[in-house]
Amino acid sequence: MADSNVIVVEVGSSKLACMVAGRGVNGIFNIRARAQVEYAGFLEGAFVEPSLLEDAIKSLFGQIQSVYKKKIQKIFVGVPSEFSKVTSAREQATFRFKRPVKKTDITLLTKEASANVQEDGMEVLSVNPIYYELDDSRKTNSPLGIKAGKIVAELSVVMAQSSFISTFNKIFGRMGVEQVEYLSEALCESMFILEKEERERTCIVIDVGARTTSVAFVKGDGLTNLTSFSIGGSHITSDLSEACGLAYNDARLLKKQIVLSLRGTDDDFYELVTLGGRVAKIPLSVANEAVMFRLNVIAKTVNECIRLFAKEYVPYYPIYLCGAGISKIRGGKDYFAKCISRNISYGVPPIPAMDKPENAALLGLLNAAISERE
Repeated sequence: MADSNVIVVEVGSSKLACMVAGRGVNGIFNIRARAQVEYAGFLEGAFVEPSLLEDAIKSLFGQIQSVYKKKIQKIFVGVPSEFSKVTSAREQATFRFKRPVKKTDITLLTKEASANVQEDGMEVLSVNPIYYELDDSRKTNSPLGIKAGKIVAELSVVMAQSSFISTFNKIFGRMGVEQVEYLSEALCESMFILEKEERERTCIVIDVGARTTSVAFVKGDGLTNLTSFSIGGSHITSDLSEACGLAYNDARLLKKQIVLSLRGTDDDFYELVTLGGRVAKIPLSVANEAVMFRLNVIAKTVNECIRLFAKEYVPYYPIYLCGAGISKIRGGKDYFAKCISRNISYGVPPIPAMDKPENAALLGLLNAAISERE
């Protein structure tokens, strides 16, 4: 019997994660294996130690194959926003007479957009509809079966750096994997966490990872814009390390204790047992101010991205926060919302027991891969 599981890889800015799973009853996932490894990661659209990337991937799949014994023939790889670009295309078809719009009409418009969008060093990952326009400028997200004399498609084209695809193709080729398919991480994440009704107007999905933050503008079944910058949760840890005189790994432990809603006096401390067994008393105000400083930096940059990339003024559009960079800090989301002067909701996968913002990207990739297989 054919294996119904898919294998997806999330390329994080500090970790690689892999999951093997299939679709279960009631929309849940039957997870067969999952693993993650830390690696040097990427910064500003380039891998920090590209020569060690293959070793990290082999280590990741060594863990997977210790549990999942079947031969791996196809892998779905998520392309991070720092290696991606979104552009728009507008394609039109005119019919000889009014007739119901067919699936073949939609497919043709999509193929034309893919062929017409060419950019050096980039490859098209997907073409997705923002909306369709029919006779008399009627707009719809579901044109199939509607009688029309013409159809205009406003389309989102997601591209990935050719060098990213080439790098992973070579690595997986040497590992004996026959097929590798690439998916936009930002698109898959957004489509999974947002209901179709929410996407009828523009939503903004902010994903704060370890070293990178992406800002995706979502409408219909696509992205209208996508941008990213190389600041994330690890920069908060570095600030804590410097401000509190701690080793980086001890600062990671301290970050788990931070509660930003606390406004302590000079006599209030976080008590930290360091990795060396020493008990350190860290002034609460010093630690919290270090975290708040970096959250302000991220917020200012996000606001600048919104100002530059939003096609219209978006003060009331919903904003969703994903990733572990801010969401795992107690009080982090609320302070971040205050910094950008907007209401923020967590973007969570609609999967019981896995509905956490840090799971949004990997499960979004998994959902997209399974849907494609189905």
